Amino acid sequence: MLANFTGRGRRMGQSNPNLLSEAASDVETQSSKVLSQYAVLGRYDFVIITESYDNQSAVRLSLELGIRAGLNIETLPALPIGVLSDEDHINFLRDAAVALNLPSGPDDSDSSDDWRLPDEPE
Repeated sequence: MLANFTGRGRRMGQSNPNLLSEAASDVETQSSKVLSQYAVLGRYDFVIITESYDNQSAVRLSLELGIRAGLNIETLPALPIGVLSDEDHINFLRDAAVALNLPSGPDDSDSSDDWRLPDEPE
């Protein structure tokens, strides 16, 4: 999860420095938990690593954490890299891409690895 404090969250955090840790403990369930939290510099205030049984559990955790800690959260499901080598998972992802009408990726007929911007029209 990538998170930013809302205005209300900033005010709550000023009066309670443990706000995020306490909120994370409060929203954990048997199907979802917060594994670690990091304050970061840049576009987001926090990176929050979670584990959930399924996407529905992740959404519930994200919503509840956002409400309790005053956060706007962008939730990004992630798969371990090793999963991508499993043929069943590859077929599942391929079928999902077809169902969603997503592009299949670069054209394999050209063996060149040269990627460049298209020429500008004249």
